[in-house]
Amino acid sequence: MLEEALTYLASNMPAFRRSLETLSRIPSISAAGYPEAEVTRSAEAVVKEMLAAGLTHAEVIKLDGVHAYAYGEWLGAGPKAKTVLLYGHHDVQPEGRPEKWISPPFEPTERNGRLYGRGTVDDKAGVMVHVAAIAAFLKGAGGCPVNLKFLVEGEEEIGSDNLPRFLEKFKAKVQADVVVLTDTSNFDTGIPALTYQLRGIVAADITVSALDHPVHSGMWGGPVADPAMALAKIIARLTHDDGSIAIPGLYDDVAVPSDKVRANMRSLAYDEKLFREQAGVLDGVRLVGESGYSTYEKVWIRPALSVNAIEASSMAKVSNQIVDGARARIGIRIVPKQDPERISRLLVDALRRDPPFGCRVEVEAARGTPWWQTNPEGPAFEAALRAMEKGYGRKAALVGCGGSIGFVQPFTDVLGGVPALLIGLEDPICNAHSENESLHLEDWKKAMVSAVHLYAELAKV
Repeated sequence: MLEEALTYLASNMPAFRRSLETLSRIPSISAAGYPEAEVTRSAEAVVKEMLAAGLTHAEVIKLDGVHAYAYGEWLGAGPKAKTVLLYGHHDVQPEGRPEKWISPPFEPTERNGRLYGRGTVDDKAGVMVHVAAIAAFLKGAGGCPVNLKFLVEGEEEIGSDNLPRFLEKFKAKVQADVVVLTDTSNFDTGIPALTYQLRGIVAADITVSALDHPVHSGMWGGPVADPAMALAKIIARLTHDDGSIAIPGLYDDVAVPSDKVRANMRSLAYDEKLFREQAGVLDGVRLVGESGYSTYEKVWIRPALSVNAIEASSMAKVSNQIVDGARARIGIRIVPKQDPERISRLLVDALRRDPPFGCRVEVEAARGTPWWQTNPEGPAFEAALRAMEKGYGRKAALVGCGGSIGFVQPFTDVLGGVPALLIGLEDPICNAHSENESLHLEDWKKAMVSAVHLYAELAKV
């Protein structure tokens, strides 16, 4: 059965490529202000692919006020076989700045072995990995060694706020022995990875006011407090000179990783020059953060603070004035053992404390996402590592992720702690969420082969 599936997969790669391009042409942007009909059209297109792959049931599911989900299943392996729940999402980020795209965002275009376009890697390629693997077994081999359930969400890019409600409503429908969540990153191009830890995030919006209207900076500058300057002072005191966070008590409950975890992270190949190039760090700009920690430790297991947005006045419409107010969003990536509510309070208190010049300071905590962690040991994880090695031709890395993914915890809660395998296709230069998002096509093919092997390996667990 496995060999038949792999043969079918290899001979139908061009068709899967065409399907990916068809999906990527649909501007399924879930953010507010964009047409909901396009997200629904995308869900319908995914259902069509599910049925074409051989799933015996597939449907668009909608809850009131929620973007469309696509769901499909094949339970032909029987009640004694393992059931695998697959997850992906079909919604995408807004296109960003049109002038920055080399080719149109919703016209997939190949350049130098990469397919460029919004959603190509995040996450329509991930969806198609499983469509292809399902078809390989059901069409190529006449059956699959595991039962398959496939849920493709339409709101991941706006935080998956409704996913817990969806999963609770359809709890019986999504029950499984293992969940495969395909929306994370590889360690590098050509090097697969299984993610076992995610940072969370808390954030707060601060508004600093000093005037009831802007005033002429020549007529009033000197005695009149500048709220933009006050905001800059508040932001500056949040970090030490080395970039570490200066908020008292913030590091108190950070988990101490085991020697095994730290040894694994330090065993991963690291090239500072390559890291700087991939991040786009300009010449002369130092890497920052706590001393005594490696770069991967700083990104995966240590908190980090960033200014996600800042506004005072427009450079395009600049005039010689002191603005009446300035505002910013400050985010903190949190790590295992940190209480999101406590860190949120610490951040809000730090922003409100001692307003410079006596300016009026208003702070509002934003919605956050908790951290997530699993122990990547046991038969299911071993099966995933074997499958990725067979697909990519090299051992997979066990990695953390500095980002936050809201959909993981709801799945583990509803499914009662079954193994959660986080795999994906993004690489350091894919520009997910930015202009010129792209998919490495050869890695995509390897990921399909890995998925075929994964179903076979999980059947043995």
